[in-house]
Amino acid sequence: MTASKRGTVNIQDIPYNISAISTEQLERTGATTLEDIARLVPGVTTTGGQSNRTVIIRGLAASAGAPQVAIYLDETPLSGVGGTNVRQTDLGLYDIERVEILRGPQGTLYGASSQGGTIRYITRKPDSNDFEGAIGARAGIRARDGGWRTEANGMLNLPIVEDLLAIRAVGYWRRVDGLVDLPALDRNQSDDENSHGGRIQVALTPGSDTLILASAIYQKTELDDTSRVLSTDDSRPNPVLEPYEDELRLLNLTVEQGLGFGTLTGTISTYQRDAFFVFDQSQFVVPRYGSINQTSRTEATTGELRFASTFDAPIQIVTGVFFENRDLEAVSAGLYVDPETGLPDAPPEPFFIQPSSQVVRNRAAFLNATYDITDRLSAEAGIRFYEMRRRNESSLELDVFGRPLGPQPTQRASSDGNVKRFQLSYDVTEDVLVYGIYSEGFREGGPNAPGLLGNYSLTFGPDLVQNYELGWKSTLFGRQLLLNGAVYYMTWDDIQVSQRDPTGAFTFTSNAGKADLKGAELEGRFDPAALPGFSTNFALRYSDQKLTEDNPLVAGPPPDPNAGRRGERIPYTSRFSANAGVEQRFDVAGLRAFARADLAYVGSAYTTFSRTDPLRRKVGDYALVDLRLGIEERGWDASIYVRNLFNERAFTNWTIESRPGIPDRVLTNEPREAGIQVAYRF
Repeated sequence: MTASKRGTVNIQDIPYNISAISTEQLERTGATTLEDIARLVPGVTTTGGQSNRTVIIRGLAASAGAPQVAIYLDETPLSGVGGTNVRQTDLGLYDIERVEILRGPQGTLYGASSQGGTIRYITRKPDSNDFEGAIGARAGIRARDGGWRTEANGMLNLPIVEDLLAIRAVGYWRRVDGLVDLPALDRNQSDDENSHGGRIQVALTPGSDTLILASAIYQKTELDDTSRVLSTDDSRPNPVLEPYEDELRLLNLTVEQGLGFGTLTGTISTYQRDAFFVFDQSQFVVPRYGSINQTSRTEATTGELRFASTFDAPIQIVTGVFFENRDLEAVSAGLYVDPETGLPDAPPEPFFIQPSSQVVRNRAAFLNATYDITDRLSAEAGIRFYEMRRRNESSLELDVFGRPLGPQPTQRASSDGNVKRFQLSYDVTEDVLVYGIYSEGFREGGPNAPGLLGNYSLTFGPDLVQNYELGWKSTLFGRQLLLNGAVYYMTWDDIQVSQRDPTGAFTFTSNAGKADLKGAELEGRFDPAALPGFSTNFALRYSDQKLTEDNPLVAGPPPDPNAGRRGERIPYTSRFSANAGVEQRFDVAGLRAFARADLAYVGSAYTTFSRTDPLRRKVGDYALVDLRLGIEERGWDASIYVRNLFNERAFTNWTIESRPGIPDRVLTNEPREAGIQVAYRF
């Protein structure tokens, strides 16, 4: 594990609540998306469609604002919002060394948008000593008339100069046939997905203490239509297609220099994300059909310079500085739709046009210090100082609601402050560690869009999470049983919430209310010596997320009794989730084989605070079973699998429009899929 930014450390020696998914586990479970990751780690859920998801950890689920879970690809943060309705990129999980999931606020080391936790994708790096490669493929047939899923991937590691220079290249491709039927267009499987991507990494090690790593990453995802459907079946009545495209280009340069008393790491990344998002807005242009078509480009440069000590002393430090410059250009265009094609009229006939831009500047400095009070007792303290500036500009060029046209007032917002972390850890024995943590996390505030109707705040502030946690890590019975757990209590202040203006078409963000989040987490792995080849893993999470004061919107003006009252549960948060897996390895005709079964359960959640809210809907409350049988031998492996064995159809997200004209639409889990997966390594 490298989550502590102190170099590679055994996960059982890190006094944080961290889960790690290894390459082997990713391959054995067929995990390729963020949704798959969530099925493997209780307390982690996702909402949203393919390649455009919001990640929730420990029930921190806000209806507005920046992400609450930071996502890193090696040293690059990818949590910047790509524009309205554009969330976190779903990275391809091929040739990944591991995925690290850090639960709880990680503000001191990972900054803004790590309130709920942080997910880190750690890629396999070039090796200058060994030539190696791999190719793989997967094909599966899906239930619910979902057609085929087909995937292909490959990797090549080239040592150019032994112990000095190596190149590693990775490529992957995926096509998933759609589920959605559009009877009005006489079209089936409208939501086909096509994704492809890859990366090239060059590693130079001019000395035993020096590493220079350059990376280039590219990924593009195209969805012909949204996967939102009626709650009763996999169809939508309106003749409106809602395609989505997401294209990511990323460059990174990381330099590590050993100094004898520590390691100095400098990293700089630049990325560009182009997105195209369409959503049906026919209820505002009755009796015609129409959609909002948003194009956006996010360009960002991030960098960090840090020092991690290896002092011959009881104190160790990690300290550094961080910056982010992020710019967004977007155009939202409302276009009338041809009911014969489901696409905008040709030539396009607009009813709404609004170009906009956003500039974000983030500066931070951090320090974490660990002191070994005794050979078993350690104390850690950390602090991060931050300063964030944000500017929004827009122009209303055409509007169906009759608002004044022209450039809108420039909106500015700023925030600065600090977040802290304190921790004590104690090695009860060589195999048992206990710890206590206080940590804080924050999200950036910002300006609201100008020109909205009604009374609303021009800016919204950051929201803050404080976490109190007790946990343990243990390796028992001769390392046969690994058992880790934690209990936590978190407070969430100045929650960023979404509100609609009087038209019902536009949203703005405000700060309102407080909440308490309490929970317990347990995970383990058992490899009994008495049962050679047998292993099982399990994880449980129970939590309660409730408001501790009324949202001011309850009182108004105008009063809204459903805005959230004290004691009501936060929407889209469940009390319980769990997963378990069992695996048996054995020999068949001299070949190594395995059989594996996995179970994941997600508890029930609701879309609103109030039980009496007419917009209240239930999501979650489902269990998924996966089976896999495979053979591994001399560089190749093959397996047959069934995912979602009982073809459970459950709701993961529910959209209720604010104005009549479009029925409720839901997102569901993936249907049953049966297939074969093969790989060859050389």
